Amino acid sequence: MAYSQNMKSHRRTNEMGINPSPARQGVDRDNIIKIYVLAVIAILFVYLNTTVAQSDFSDTDTYLFYVDSIYFFREPDWWKFEALSKIFMLVMRDLAQDTVYSVYIYRYILIFLFPFSIFYLYRKASWQALVIALALYGPLLGLITMRATPAYVLAAMAAVAAIEGKWRSIAYILAGFLFHVSTALAVPATLLVLALNKYGIKSVKSRYIYGGFLIFSLIYAVIASAGVQYFLDFIGSFAYLAKYSSYIPGANETAQVVAESDSKIIHYVFMGAVVSLGAFLIFKAREDQGLEKLFIAFSLVIYVILFFASSPVVSLRYSPFFILPVLARIDISFRGGLGGISSIAIAVGSAIVFVLSLQQVIYAQ
Repeated sequence: MAYSQNMKSHRRTNEMGINPSPARQGVDRDNIIKIYVLAVIAILFVYLNTTVAQSDFSDTDTYLFYVDSIYFFREPDWWKFEALSKIFMLVMRDLAQDTVYSVYIYRYILIFLFPFSIFYLYRKASWQALVIALALYGPLLGLITMRATPAYVLAAMAAVAAIEGKWRSIAYILAGFLFHVSTALAVPATLLVLALNKYGIKSVKSRYIYGGFLIFSLIYAVIASAGVQYFLDFIGSFAYLAKYSSYIPGANETAQVVAESDSKIIHYVFMGAVVSLGAFLIFKAREDQGLEKLFIAFSLVIYVILFFASSPVVSLRYSPFFILPVLARIDISFRGGLGGISSIAIAVGSAIVFVLSLQQVIYAQ
């Protein structure tokens, strides 16, 4: 009898048309927008991979050489380093029986998996945060960095888990190493916030963060030259890491060529955008998000050091390691009258940046 009365009461409640809370409605609306945006970008990427020659995508020559190297000339201990990315590359090459076609198929797999991984990472974030992340890194992570993209996502998940004080962040980092060695760049900031979380640090004044960043920048300006050479020697002492010393000026002319190219201005503009975005995120972070602030500040120091001591390309490839997780953690939306205006500005600005980013990864004809 009681069960029957409860069922009738439940039906009457539903018939009254009680609506979900405004907060719940906002989350549902955000998720719908995110799904639409990711679907449009996925369709665009599929179209580009179908119509654009593989040679016109940035880094394709590098991937062709890499696949041929591990397929025809791999060493007995090849599996000890970046094992999963190599296995996937070998499987694709074996199935396709052609190097170019294997890269073509691998890019399709990346295009398919990228939207799902980004949606999972930003499932609790606003759609504004998602479109900013896609504008900055969508073309790079969704089309180009076929081995590194899983590492970026896993490192972002590790950073979020570390900020929350969860030890599984270490497992995410280790998994990232199975795809790309650049995961090492995400280790210092991630371990820092994981350790600080254990000391109960929750609130940090933003002005202390800005001041600390300025001090670190001045220290770097004094000791940079000696530090770069020491780091170069350290990297070169490991057989598996020696090839990555090519990213450091002095090992070869790569960085000098980049610095002297016409894209130099674009790299400086991007650096200004990343630093400004980091400062804005520190400003928007809540008082109890001190770990997020420290994570951003420490990562920005590494970013600036890489930009000047290594090359703009290396710093560009590092920036997703900290921008992606903090955008997923910090609420960047505005309230009141500024809400609608800021949303329009973010949408339009992100669309422009996305087009510019796309032009950087596809060679102009």
